[in-house]
Amino acid sequence: MRRGFDRSLNLDLFDDQWLWLQSTETLPEEVPPWTDTEIAHICDCLLEDSLHNLFDGRCSMKTVVEIYNWLTNTGDLNPFSFINCCKASGLDPNDIRDAVLGKFESIQNRKPH
Repeated sequence: MRRGFDRSLNLDLFDDQWLWLQSTETLPEEVPPWTDTEIAHICDCLLEDSLHNLFDGRCSMKTVVEIYNWLTNTGDLNPFSFINCCKASGLDPNDIRDAVLGKFESIQNRKPH
């Protein structure tokens, strides 16, 4: 007989609190309401972190490309798109994008090829 941990899911061992695992009914999704202030705070943090990471030499090229694509995607309808994050933060997305891309391009031009 093999000793060890029984990996089968034997729900008889658990009390009634685990019976929902056997249910075939879908669980109701609870979506907590977010205030406009909380959404603006998330947008502020996303902008700040993304722009910081764009110029942080320790980030991978994959991360830089992802941020660059997020920054330049003008058709993204996602609530946390660059444009929506700027608007929620009270910033003009075109001004921010132009400034960031100008700095990004000047840094890229200074790097030896």
